[in-house]
Amino acid sequence: MRARDRRYGKSPVRTRVGIATAILAGGAVAAGVVLAANHGAAATATSAAYSSHAGNEGSILSSAMSNWSGSRQASYAQLARLTQARQFSQANHNGKTVAIQRGIVVLATKKFLILQSANGSLHLWLLSGGTRFQNVSNTMAGTAALTASTSAAQQAMASGNMIPATSLLAGSPTTAAAMLTPTPAAQTVTVQVANTNLTVTVTVTRSMATVSQTATMPQAAMPTPNPVTFTQNAWQGTHALARGDLALVVGTRSHRMLHARLVLFVPLSTAAVGGNGATGTGAGATPVVTPAAVATHW
Repeated sequence: MRARDRRYGKSPVRTRVGIATAILAGGAVAAGVVLAANHGAAATATSAAYSSHAGNEGSILSSAMSNWSGSRQASYAQLARLTQARQFSQANHNGKTVAIQRGIVVLATKKFLILQSANGSLHLWLLSGGTRFQNVSNTMAGTAALTASTSAAQQAMASGNMIPATSLLAGSPTTAAAMLTPTPAAQTVTVQVANTNLTVTVTVTRSMATVSQTATMPQAAMPTPNPVTFTQNAWQGTHALARGDLALVVGTRSHRMLHARLVLFVPLSTAAVGGNGATGTGAGATPVVTPAAVATHW
């Protein structure tokens, strides 16, 4: 699979325009569930899959992080083994909590990223100078680690077919297209970190993201109240990672916050997920309506 230039020689907004209007609306949910509403239908609660799926998951995650500097191939192989950790999962290892999430990037900033898994669960990961980023679009082993699927990785590498990988990590190509496309209608997600003062709300309108956070995001302490609002381009990248990319994040949890240690990602374009060159707001356009995205996570 060839690496995809997210700009294609143009601005991020122009290259990602192409699928119809996406609408996301906020709400409130209990800890550990995601509330989804579509076309006014009754809300449904889906488990955010917080528990470990395998007895050795903790040791595998710890080893994958430890091996990264010495042998990336070993780390790729270990992460590819975690086929049961399709969304978010965490486990204990030697007195620490380690975690993994596969999904699609909702927003990437200098200090944190928000990842949405295929089941709609949202998690906020803190970034630091110790976070390692790797674009794996040019490596079979890395893509297999990202997707935990040999078949999806082979299709991506052999023919550039990203639909299987996108379906596994984002839930559907439609969800990915909505993340990749600027629209006049506001798209809003809210993530609340349970048992802390921190709630982060992201509203994307056209090409701009407005981010409101209620507390600080310290690396080695609990969040403390401190309301902050800022704006940035919705597709602004951090270490080449941006909204709409497929990603796997591995890290640890401390002071109730998730800390990203390793981020594997593959950039997407609307062309890769079935988008087109229209804005999606003209005559004959078919609106794309995605579920409301709100989560309170542990």
